Amino acid sequence: MDKKKISLIIEATLFIAILCIITFVYYFTGEKTKTDELPSDVGIIAVNDSTFEEEVLNSEKIVVLEFSSNMCPPCLIMVPTMINIAKNNENVKVVTVNTSDKDTSETSKKYNIEATPTILIIKGGEIQKTFIGATSEKSIQNEIDGGINEN
Repeated sequence: MDKKKISLIIEATLFIAILCIITFVYYFTGEKTKTDELPSDVGIIAVNDSTFEEEVLNSEKIVVLEFSSNMCPPCLIMVPTMINIAKNNENVKVVTVNTSDKDTSETSKKYNIEATPTILIIKGGEIQKTFIGATSEKSIQNEIDGGINEN
C-alpha cells in the first residue's frame, strides 16, 4: 500500500474514534441523563401485554406512551422529559413499555415498533400523534395541550 492510502485509513480511523468518544460523552455524562427522581416516583406506569388495554386503551385521560429499551441511549435521555411531563400534567397518564421485556412483545408488534424511543399520544384509545426518536418536551407538551383543548 502506498503512503496516501495508509494516511487515509489512519485519518478515517481517528475520525471514527473521535465520533465514538463524543457520542459516549454526550449520552452517558452530563445533566441530560441524570435525575433524582425515578419514573415510578412521579406516577409513570410500566405496562406489559396483559395490562396494556386497561392502562392505555381504556384510560379516560390522554396517554403519553413511550416504547423504550434497556439498550437505548436516546431512551435514557428521554427519562427526565417523561418525568417532567408526568409531574406537570395531572390530567395526563404517562405510560412506558419496555420493548426489551418478553412480556411486551405482542404490544410492540401490534404497534409496529421498530425504533426506540417511540412516543405515542393516545386519546380515547386512538393514536393522535407519533414521535420517533428522542423528542423535546415542548413538542410533546404542545401535542398534549392540543388534545386537551379539543375536549
